[in-house]
Amino acid sequence: MAHGAESPSPEAALAATAFTATPDAGAAVCESSSGRELIAGGFAEDVAIATEVDVSGVVPVLSEGAFVG
Repeated sequence: MAHGAESPSPEAALAATAFTATPDAGAAVCESSSGRELIAGGFAEDVAIATEVDVSGVVPVLSEGAFVG
């Protein structure tokens, strides 16, 4: 559950459903129009890093206009 939230927003619930229903989210992002555009622009490594799963034990939280974690 989200930090301090009783239930996720509709947007968060939809994102979670889409993520869990996608066998390979990284590949899906790479195949999307935005992913292809970023890769073509030389940002393939950034896309790969952004789509890594279970690589960090820290989750940044927006607090008073700044991310902390």
